[in-house]
Amino acid sequence: MEITPCRQYGWGKTVRLRKHAQYCRVQSKGRRLGGKFLLAIFAPSSILNARFGLTVSKRVGNAVTRNRVKRRLRDILRHHKTVLGGLDIVWIAKAEAASASYHQLQHDVSDLMDRILKSNHHVGPR
Repeated sequence: MEITPCRQYGWGKTVRLRKHAQYCRVQSKGRRLGGKFLLAIFAPSSILNARFGLTVSKRVGNAVTRNRVKRRLRDILRHHKTVLGGLDIVWIAKAEAASASYHQLQHDVSDLMDRILKSNHHVGPR
């Protein structure tokens, strides 16, 4: 049986924030940046790779709409996971994300990532 290599753009356990305590740490100690469709909260991490967490509340819409937004965000973030090493980032979808196209969300994520990179040298423990 041959072992297949990890997918380059996978959404594995090492890329996700998975525990409630991890979300709480980022939200309590992190910095916030807002875009048109998303809010990004980021905090330094001891891990070299960036880890992402998604929050899409019922304010965004019904289950079908929320899942569509999450699928789009996962696909967009899958291509950006190596850009922001050493950070944990929680992405919170605003209600406007329900009506946003894939390209609008992609533009918002890229804009927020640029702003995170510019302000990253100011991130530190509070």
